Amino acid sequence: MKKGRKLLSMTGRFVFIVSLFFSVYVFAMFQGGKVSWTIFYMLTPFLLYSIALFVYPMNNIKAERIIHTRAIERGGKLSVTVKISRTVPFPLLYAGASEKWEDPEMAIKANNRTKHLFIFGFKKEVEWSYEIEKLPRGEHIVKGIEVEVSDFFGWIQKRAFLELKDTILVYPTTTPMKYVPINAQYDRGSLVSPFSLVKDTTMATGVRDYQSGDRVTWIHWKSFARTQNLMTKEFEDRQSEDLVVVLDNRASETFEEQVELAASIVEEAASHQANIGFISVGAETAVFPFIHSADQLHDVFVHLAKVKQVPAEEVLPLEVSSFTGGAGSVVLVTGNPDWPFIQSVMGFVKNRKSVICFIVVNREEPISDRLYEQIKFAEAKGITVHMLGKMQFSEAFKEVASL
Repeated sequence: MKKGRKLLSMTGRFVFIVSLFFSVYVFAMFQGGKVSWTIFYMLTPFLLYSIALFVYPMNNIKAERIIHTRAIERGGKLSVTVKISRTVPFPLLYAGASEKWEDPEMAIKANNRTKHLFIFGFKKEVEWSYEIEKLPRGEHIVKGIEVEVSDFFGWIQKRAFLELKDTILVYPTTTPMKYVPINAQYDRGSLVSPFSLVKDTTMATGVRDYQSGDRVTWIHWKSFARTQNLMTKEFEDRQSEDLVVVLDNRASETFEEQVELAASIVEEAASHQANIGFISVGAETAVFPFIHSADQLHDVFVHLAKVKQVPAEEVLPLEVSSFTGGAGSVVLVTGNPDWPFIQSVMGFVKNRKSVICFIVVNREEPISDRLYEQIKFAEAKGITVHMLGKMQFSEAFKEVASL
């Protein structure tokens, strides 16, 4: 329907220009005189240009987008260069190009820097660059580029949408954490840490067959040289159980900070060669049972870039069967520590003391009585609870170790 209206409008404009051309010509023929022919000769170039622009093929225009900053964290800057090229060197005078985003808010945030007006002339290629600062975390999709050309008086205006889809992922920012072992003892010791992060790679106790996901640095190359079979070193564990980080995606005023804390914990644990899994609880439960490689860690961060908060009533109940890896300890990151939700997490562990709940709060605002009641109830049930403001993320491990 819209295309039909545009075609009818364009055809009407073309008929108007042709009629105007013949009207001026007929007027000059019958009227005669220098003034009449002067008017005709003055209007003729503009009218002929409009007629030529009407038949100009817009499908010969191509576009290319070069994204200079692929890996962007929340609050970072996007830098892009757009190139418009064509094969028919028709003199285009007034031309404009603009990026079309799936989310209209992105164009507003760019302050119209994604639009560009230029005089094409006889050039076959033009380009412009723009930047968007302080990008919010998320998946931002740019669908294509719209090119518009016009004649001198705006009688003929032609548009072409060049489909050129790109997805820009803005990852959560991570906070470098000061890792402090939490009562870390070896399995043979008298104490076992409530949750451990480190596998001691300095103490190899044997070898076993290589399994998918094992790190290259764990391969026992001497055995491989003798037998031509890949073998993996076995190390002394600080605890034989695994750690699972659970992110609560229910709507919260501190949701962005919750995502950043979860990302920081996963990144820190992975850097210390932890046996770690990750679960994201929302409208759909996303499970990452093993994070042993850079690719697996990247998959988690892609999810954290896309994840959105959802109303509490849309959150699916967390089922233990959704995580096949088992868990010795659970770190829950939430902004709403209500008991029914915490209780659903406890199904992963045998001991309630193995559940550590990080509650992300805004330190600039007073803590509500309701939140205090939730914390006291969880602690009464044996859950280790700790409130964190954004400025305390770097000390998260140390704070828990001191509890």
